[in-house]
Amino acid sequence: MKKLMMILAAVIVLASLAACGNGGDNAAVVKTKSGNITKEEFYNELKKTNGEAVLQNMVYEKLLEKKYNVSKKAVDAKYDQVRKTFSSEDQFKQALTQNSLTETTFRRQIKDSLMMTKAQQDGIKVTDKALKDYYNKNKTTLTELKASHILVKSKKTAQSIQKKLKDGADFAKLAKQYSTDTGSKDKGGELGWFKQSTMVAEFSNAAMKLKVGEISPLVYSSTDGGYHIIKLEGKKDSYNDLKSSVKEAYLASKEKSQDTVIKNLIKNADVQVKDKAFKDLFNSTSTSTTTQQ
Repeated sequence: MKKLMMILAAVIVLASLAACGNGGDNAAVVKTKSGNITKEEFYNELKKTNGEAVLQNMVYEKLLEKKYNVSKKAVDAKYDQVRKTFSSEDQFKQALTQNSLTETTFRRQIKDSLMMTKAQQDGIKVTDKALKDYYNKNKTTLTELKASHILVKSKKTAQSIQKKLKDGADFAKLAKQYSTDTGSKDKGGELGWFKQSTMVAEFSNAAMKLKVGEISPLVYSSTDGGYHIIKLEGKKDSYNDLKSSVKEAYLASKEKSQDTVIKNLIKNADVQVKDKAFKDLFNSTSTSTTTQQ
């Protein structure tokens, strides 16, 4: 992950260097009393350290952009979707920093990912029959749940909370008071919509058994280090409710590998490498350094 982020950052640095224009290769990128770092020196160092990966990524982006258009609106929508999974703007920005990303580089990564997905799914035929067959075979994994929970370490505390709930106490208020899950407690324990696979098995299995409005018995999870009390707020398991996510999952199950996509793009693009240092770079193309989702 971090390696890919470094590669993407290097691609953008090289692009910005090319855009500088004035001053030629001897123009200073950094000036110090001990000497300057020129554009040429900086370029050569990048070329040595990440040259192959950077050049591959730049070519792959160019080929994808030519054939698979991704709008700014689509990038913005995906960006906002990811941002909303964090409980605060500060947490989101911290996550970007931890992955050596800025807003600009993250948006570029999203665009690359969306272009690649379009390429992987290009040519797949979708029919109602195919979607319904896929739904019937994968209904459990496609089902979406909406739930709130209270997580506490002590079984005694969990039992006490359960008693309060049976006596008519408000679930959201108890979550704010007792839950140790910092990501949901301030929202009254709300987790929003999720699929079974996104939660630990103990949690998702218990949630799947509940009826809407029902509260679970104590659910212990060693992974989460405590006891969950789950309230099911909603459930989507019909074909009509899930049609858009069924289509998304169906396409993902049929999509071509990134390696196949890249090889086909290279084959049809008449790629000619003019720098002798990289003359064999695309003779045996691999997606090990391509932009990833």
